[in-house]
Amino acid sequence: MPSNFTSLPHKILLAIWILIAVAPSFAQTKKIDSLLIVLAAQKSEVAKIPTLRLLSQSLTAVDPDKKYVYAKQMYNIAVKHNIDSIIPLAYLDMAMVHGIKTNYDSSMYYFSKGLTMAKDLGVESEEARAYVGIGYTFDRLDDPKSAIKNYELALKIFKKTNNKRGLNQTYINLGSLYFDLFEYKIAESYFLQALKSYQKMNDQAGIAYGYFILGNSSRELDKDEEAYEFYSKSLAIREKLGDVNGIALANYGLGELYLKKGKLDEAKKVLEIAIANNQALNNKYQETISLNTLTNVLLKQNDIAAAKQNAESAYKKAMELKSWGITAVSLERLVFIEKELGNYKKAFDYQTELGVTNDSLNREKVKKDFIYADFKRLRNENNSLESINQVITDKNLEYKKAIYIISLLLLIVVILLVLYFRKIQQKNRVNQVLESQKKEISTIINELENLNEELVVQNELITSQKLDLERINSVKNKFFSVVSHDLRSPIATLKMLFNTYFSGQLTKDQMDDLLKKLQKSTYDTADFLDNLLEWSKSQLEGMMVNAESFQIQPMLSRTLEILSPQLLEKQLLVYNNLDHTAYAFADKNMINVVLRNLMCNSIKFCAAGDTITVNFKTTAQSVLISIEDTGIGITPEDQLKIFQLDHSTSQGTSGEQGHHIGLVLCKDMVEQNKGKIWFESTLGVGTTFYIEIPKADF
Repeated sequence: MPSNFTSLPHKILLAIWILIAVAPSFAQTKKIDSLLIVLAAQKSEVAKIPTLRLLSQSLTAVDPDKKYVYAKQMYNIAVKHNIDSIIPLAYLDMAMVHGIKTNYDSSMYYFSKGLTMAKDLGVESEEARAYVGIGYTFDRLDDPKSAIKNYELALKIFKKTNNKRGLNQTYINLGSLYFDLFEYKIAESYFLQALKSYQKMNDQAGIAYGYFILGNSSRELDKDEEAYEFYSKSLAIREKLGDVNGIALANYGLGELYLKKGKLDEAKKVLEIAIANNQALNNKYQETISLNTLTNVLLKQNDIAAAKQNAESAYKKAMELKSWGITAVSLERLVFIEKELGNYKKAFDYQTELGVTNDSLNREKVKKDFIYADFKRLRNENNSLESINQVITDKNLEYKKAIYIISLLLLIVVILLVLYFRKIQQKNRVNQVLESQKKEISTIINELENLNEELVVQNELITSQKLDLERINSVKNKFFSVVSHDLRSPIATLKMLFNTYFSGQLTKDQMDDLLKKLQKSTYDTADFLDNLLEWSKSQLEGMMVNAESFQIQPMLSRTLEILSPQLLEKQLLVYNNLDHTAYAFADKNMINVVLRNLMCNSIKFCAAGDTITVNFKTTAQSVLISIEDTGIGITPEDQLKIFQLDHSTSQGTSGEQGHHIGLVLCKDMVEQNKGKIWFESTLGVGTTFYIEIPKADF
């Protein structure tokens, strides 16, 4: 059996305990059914809050969606009746649900809201829970440094408030995080602190779990005798408590240890117990992990048939769980088993599926990275918007005060006028007073209109910022879509080539032919990736144009020198009619990218013996550059969408892949430099691209 078949990362087993840390206790306080009966009998909304809280706690591991419903109800009642102390509890419970469902951006948002409000109210217990939740979210986003920082902040508060359960769970969280970072000695120190604390509390379930995690760290530190002792103690307590899930967990740990020590019969026995217990509990997650380990044991015993049966069962359950990590492990074992049985077609099918699964894992990693980057950006923008909204709110209060004062003054003026009219008998004097008051009222109305216009301008500013956020989110979605569509095929082809090559089924001529095709595909993909990254960066960060005066001829000559291997391969003739008089005033690097992309396009769509001609013409304010080729031309349908970002690709004369992202990038860069780009094309005759950019002023 290959040596790279190891057990699954312990993060899979310990992540459940990290998530439990955001709950205030390990056990449910009441049965869910009885809580629902109590809730239905309560008439007052405020009286329902404690029952809703208990339901939210009880449903964490049972039904997260229902947990969110009751947490939201608790939040609405608290807001309606101004019960501020309940709002952070509701925020943290809603954040937990998003964390369980891997919506890490939403999870981080609600944990942060709960933390801010808990700090404002001085509720340290909820502040500590929020830090644990934020630490968990950073851990799932693969940012261990930030996760450790938040766990340590929670640990400090739990020590201050002498919260034993919170303290113990945070020790486990920190130990688990260092365990996943392969810092087993540090992990062991935190696990020991948790165990000692559970022993002082005489918490038998906690003691059993402490022994289990210490068994894991001892096993990784090659202290096998200690590991056996810890696992055995954990198992004894679990059996005494009648904890079927804990018994399964302890037997799984013993199975991993026996496998490591080569005691295969003992390993098989305890792993079968773990699998049976997990089946009884319908715990597919741990059952799948145990099945994979048992598969390793059976492979060591050369029982290929039984190993295949267990591996297939593990693979089926992993697919049901939609856990790509466990699925990948199961597929690795199935590939090995089918090769051992001589079923190379089946092995190849599993290997292909493994490649797709690994792609899914990579996409999940990219998604996490984008979520983390997007979260930081949105957090900064939200802080900015909150500041702006606060300013607007303050101004609105000032405006309201002004309106009240003005209204009061107007009322007083009206009263005075009535009294004044009664006292004044002369008509002319009355008319003069009325005219004076009319002017004052007109002035007040003008001031109010000015205030209203200012509010309208501020509202338009907020609307503009909202549109910017929507545009950035749209760019992100386009980026994911383009990457998923256009990179999957060449990467899958590369994996298929490697698998086929290592199987020994190709002749040298076949291999040479495939390598030539792969070389073209790789060059095309590299050019596409460069353009995609340039375009996404320009869309997300904005283009920074550094205009300067420069000569175009050396730039084009350098580009042609770089592209000369492709020109020679296709036997193309290039006529460069640029001379030393062609000077432009623009961003030199951007124009270089534009020329390179346009030349590459011409090369892709020209056949052997075709020509490419570069001409220029200057005016008083601009330089017009044309790149004309005698290639295959562009169809009328493609001409309509040539500068649009979509998922279509085109085929060059030698099978090269053309991606519209390069031309989209060219258009953006030319226009950013106050220029224009257009083209003329006739199918079967050729294509000419024109770029007009500002001329250098000497």
